[in-house]
Amino acid sequence: MCADFHTSNINIFFSTHICIFSGEALRCNYCFSSSSTLCTPTSIQTCTGNNNACGAVILTGALSRSFRQCMNMAVCQGFISTPGAFASCCSTDLCN
Repeated sequence: MCADFHTSNINIFFSTHICIFSGEALRCNYCFSSSSTLCTPTSIQTCTGNNNACGAVILTGALSRSFRQCMNMAVCQGFISTPGAFASCCSTDLCN
């Protein structure tokens, strides 16, 4: 009886961990424009590597452009504090 109980605990442990680690990757809207108005999404991008956020960024001035894409959250937040840039960062599917 103890062996059956132990085996059940192991099965529950592995089943739980498989569910936790088999999540899907973050998906973000994607677009790029050389204007200072936010571009309209043209496709969906699946985030990989260190890209753990969706960003929507508008750059004004000489670098006038806008984009939506997967990016690293720290990089995205860096745009928020950059003069002449307007950005929003989020971490749920298609939130940008």
